[in-house]
Amino acid sequence: MSPYSADYLGLLVRKNKLAGVKKEGKWFTTKEALDEYLKSVAEASYQRQETLNVKIPAIENRKALLNLKWAIALAAVVIVSFLIWGLGTKKGNQEFIVEKDANNNLIIHADDPSAVGSVTVVPK
Repeated sequence: MSPYSADYLGLLVRKNKLAGVKKEGKWFTTKEALDEYLKSVAEASYQRQETLNVKIPAIENRKALLNLKWAIALAAVVIVSFLIWGLGTKKGNQEFIVEKDANNNLIIHADDPSAVGSVTVVPK
């Protein structure tokens, strides 16, 4: 009736994990009590398995680590690109010569004309 030995069943009864009684120095239980115990053990085992399944398996840890590495690499590329772009847009200390022509228009002379993007005129 049981996968367990009589001694183990007696231990379960003594620990109140299995319903039973002691008569004339021997422990007794019923088939219904044993079925109920086996059912509870199976449910507990299933619950433990479900709990283990909820935990992140090793493959998920590897995916998360890979995603982290890609995120760090992308951040590094963005930072380096920003630094290069930021340094590339600096034109240094360039001299500009501003003069007026005969029609009172301003003329800006620059070593690198691309350095003069737009001009804003503000009153003194």
